[in-house]
Amino acid sequence: MSRKNCGCEKSRGNVQGDKTIVSPTETIVKVHTTKRTVRRIHPTEVINVNRTVVRNENFYPVTQRQVNEVVEENYDCGSDVNNPRCRRAGGMFSL
Repeated sequence: MSRKNCGCEKSRGNVQGDKTIVSPTETIVKVHTTKRTVRRIHPTEVINVNRTVVRNENFYPVTQRQVNEVVEENYDCGSDVNNPRCRRAGGMFSL
């Protein structure tokens, strides 16, 4: 804009000796800031393991026992006690 078109000289009435100084235009920048929130979700999975350990204890106890065995053998020795002629009669019997 030139000084002739700015209207500056007419504003004070051009009196002899008066001077008009026009400063350069001041620029004001108004910034309007809008804030927004971005939620970033990072999922985590926790697995809780409940472990049971079964301890199997195997024992092999040994028992001993004693068996008393009686075996009878039957013989037929005839009628003469002084001259026995024995032979096995029947079989063996276990008690």
